[in-house]
Amino acid sequence: MNRAPRTVWATLTTAALAIAAFATLGTQAPDTATASSSGEPAASAARSAAPAAPASRNQQQWPTLRTGAQGSAVTALQQLLTARGHSLTADGVFGDLTEAAVRAFQAQHSLQADGVVGPKTWNALRSTPTAPTKPSPRPGPGTYTLKLTKNWGDPLNSRLALVKDGKELKSYRAGSGGGSTNECVPNTGWVPSGVYKIKGHFTNRGNWNPRVAVQGYAIQLEDKYCTPAPGQKPVKRTEMFIHSEMLTNGGQAPDNWFEKDDTWHWNGPSDYSSLGCIKLEPTDIKDLFSRLDQAGWPKNLTLQVS
Repeated sequence: MNRAPRTVWATLTTAALAIAAFATLGTQAPDTATASSSGEPAASAARSAAPAAPASRNQQQWPTLRTGAQGSAVTALQQLLTARGHSLTADGVFGDLTEAAVRAFQAQHSLQADGVVGPKTWNALRSTPTAPTKPSPRPGPGTYTLKLTKNWGDPLNSRLALVKDGKELKSYRAGSGGGSTNECVPNTGWVPSGVYKIKGHFTNRGNWNPRVAVQGYAIQLEDKYCTPAPGQKPVKRTEMFIHSEMLTNGGQAPDNWFEKDDTWHWNGPSDYSSLGCIKLEPTDIKDLFSRLDQAGWPKNLTLQVS
């Protein structure tokens, strides 16, 4: 048998205590600070008459309560309000928060929302079911991060990892730049260290335009200034992508033996070199996209370069 959540038992216990307190209120004198409200019979007025035979439970007169009242009746009121979805501290003091909860409850049940608890409000409190316990929120989709770890000894053999909530899901070989470790060289320097927002992602970038070098699967990074050497002016790095060498449709162009490096054909390890971007092998970038597709391309996705 499954055990009910602790919050469910707490809610039911609160309601039970409040109703139990009600069973004794009809035979107790009203709290000294209670007062009657206009339009609702005052309990004190009923008690001023000559003693009569004990009333049945349904005929009991509950004390009329308003701001300033104190005592066990107020505690019972606060417990009932809490059990019905209006969270209060059951301290026995009818303050501003209790009044606000009363007004809200009255408005919900088509009663005069005057903040004064008379017979009609008591009856509504007694007859209203306990508020259902809200289920615990489900865990969110998690925080995904791309992390480029630079290889200072071999920039074209660095690592790009996909990380979720601090746990690495997959790591790929990645090259950055043309082999230089100088972040301020626009073309051959590697991606500057720091955190990048993702500007967009594409599976068909280029639209078969031969003037577009980065085609197919690509993740575009925000622009960033490099960290200059002393006396050097900041250099703004633009047009930075995580990409591969492929055609717009993700396929491979024919290998051209007359060119040392085909722009849209992956020839091998030499193709990890780029004009300041981050390069992956075609199968690796497709695998990365597949994993991010399954995650719904999280809006909080960032790239961390270090």
